[in-house]
Amino acid sequence: VPSATRASDTGLRGRGTARSEEGPGMAEEEQEQQLSKEEAEMRLQQMRAAVQEQMRQINILEMDAAEHRLVLEALDPLQGGRKCFRMVGTVIVERTVSDVKPALTANLEQMKAAVKKLTESCKKQQLEADAFAAKHRLSSKQGAAQQAEEQEGADEGSSGVLI
Repeated sequence: VPSATRASDTGLRGRGTARSEEGPGMAEEEQEQQLSKEEAEMRLQQMRAAVQEQMRQINILEMDAAEHRLVLEALDPLQGGRKCFRMVGTVIVERTVSDVKPALTANLEQMKAAVKKLTESCKKQQLEADAFAAKHRLSSKQGAAQQAEEQEGADEGSSGVLI
């Protein structure tokens, strides 16, 4: 009799474990599918805002890289022993051209690498947002049209003739 009890206990444990493994996965899928249209639109807007923030960071890095290139072009014709000044944080430090050029070149290369990584990440997030919009049948044109209308309304309110 004790051996029969053990067999039934083992069978119950196996069934209970299988149910608990299926439960959370199914709940996430159902929750994803049960998003209301407003919730899905809000989530899409958040995804698009994250993409825009990354694009802003990319633009800032590209502007900094352009400044570094200009400085390197200005330093090229100068002799290596010539005195120059470099801003480190909020402090201006006196250096020589031969000291500054390698540091600027290294910074420029790091910025290029960061821009490349951010661009790839931005493209990936954009594709995810587009897939989310397609999955939930959201039109990105609706969001763009609403933004355009808001901007037109803001432009109309600020237009006027100054005398």
